Amino acid sequence: MFKNEKYVTVQTAGFITYCDALIARATGGELEAYLFSLIGTPSHIKASSAVLFGGETCRISSQDDLPQNVSFSGAVRTCRTRKIGETVNKIMVSENHFPETCSQVTSSTVVFGPDISLVQERSFLRLDVATSIPLKPQWQGWLWDEILQPEKLYSFGGDELREAYLITWPVDDTLQEQILEGVKQRYLT
Repeated sequence: MFKNEKYVTVQTAGFITYCDALIARATGGELEAYLFSLIGTPSHIKASSAVLFGGETCRISSQDDLPQNVSFSGAVRTCRTRKIGETVNKIMVSENHFPETCSQVTSSTVVFGPDISLVQERSFLRLDVATSIPLKPQWQGWLWDEILQPEKLYSFGGDELREAYLITWPVDDTLQEQILEGVKQRYLT
């Protein structure tokens, strides 16, 4: 869906804007957005983002693909707003899934990159920062397979968004038990 497009059309409450980047989870025929980049006139961006901040749905479509409904669930935060001439680019993210914007520590985050090896490396680094348990870089593959519970997400945009995953890990006590078991079973050295 939308893989060969550079931009897709966004319709929100009668306003038209465009999307150049999206990371979302497909749920029941709709997309739950984690990152949504809108481009358009200042008034249309303001109106469209207000609708999304209000928890309502917008519709995205391209010439070749069927329209999809997109919305955020939970808190939304503006990551960046940039005006270039008469055009505005506004990037919104799910506050609970991007650690750079979270007001609290979470055990779930979105990780993306151009390839799976970089996504796994970034996932390891996110887990390492989020836990007080000392982790070794050579455990990266095992942590990805056994601990991080990666969920492949839909992503649209440039090469940096080629691979996107939602990763989730247990709280420190459970994580510590799993790591100790991995060492005991000699999966980890």
